[in-house]
Amino acid sequence: MVKGNALPFLWVRGLVAAATTWKALLLALALNAALALVVTAPLVSRLHDVLDRRPAADGLAKGWDVVLGAHLLRSEPGLLGDPARLDALEQGTLSLSEGPRLSGPVAGLLAAGLLHAALSALLAGGFAGRFAADRERGSLAAFLADVARLGLPSLLIGALGLAAILGAYFLFVELPREATLSPDLRWDWERTGLSLLRLLAFLGTTGAVRAVLAQSRAALGLAKTANPFLALASGLGFVLGRPVKALLLEVSFGVTALLPLSLWLVFAPSWSGGDVRLLALLVAGQQAVVLLLIVARTALLGAATSWMRGAREAARPAPAKIES
Repeated sequence: MVKGNALPFLWVRGLVAAATTWKALLLALALNAALALVVTAPLVSRLHDVLDRRPAADGLAKGWDVVLGAHLLRSEPGLLGDPARLDALEQGTLSLSEGPRLSGPVAGLLAAGLLHAALSALLAGGFAGRFAADRERGSLAAFLADVARLGLPSLLIGALGLAAILGAYFLFVELPREATLSPDLRWDWERTGLSLLRLLAFLGTTGAVRAVLAQSRAALGLAKTANPFLALASGLGFVLGRPVKALLLEVSFGVTALLPLSLWLVFAPSWSGGDVRLLALLVAGQQAVVLLLIVARTALLGAATSWMRGAREAARPAPAKIES
């Protein structure tokens, strides 16, 4: 049982478990695409209003041009939102309290991120139920029933996790910001080292929180009752008993998710307009990458469920032998 719960075995089990729910994965991909269309619609409409009456539209229609784009943003400073806050966001100096005050398409992206997180949390309840089931893992009807049964508890667990991540951001990024910029630090390497320590502390805490969320949703699927607080307590206790392995499991699937995205960013061709077939291939490639990201994040939940179930079975006392 110990060998079966080794990290490579859990990684493979998670991917296999995710593959069995391929219908639900395609549903998640379709919902993600629909959300993306809704989010980008205001920006597309705004760009049409601005560019349809400008000569620069002909140049930008052939692809993004740095010079033309700079002239456009200079002449329309509010195109993407408040320029001052966008500059602070780009430089990494935007405070956490200023985030909700973003406007324009960037604010839309922030709202879309929250909607996507909520949708992912609801669907995670369905995946948790299917991974804990002994049969009909690929049934879309059973998946939707699990979403209805476990979606809201999973959403509550996700909300608590988001609050913990925001708290970690405030603790490790916001509070030490002034110390990093202090004139008492005379050398650049001191500021760089302190910034890296802040970043590593935040990323480590975020990884630990995500590991607890995965195990909590696994406990939610395996439990007989849909109590999110009991599931969160079980997930937290499970991770505290195996902190290194739980964090490595989260990191392994994080790397699995980032690998296809990194390859796409490096090798994907750019579209300069005109070639509809290339555009269709690019859209198909983008959706394939998004699907792989969804598979990787879903596989983490599958691996967590398999690991927790195996640990519970190993801890269960063996039945006593009946002597004749």
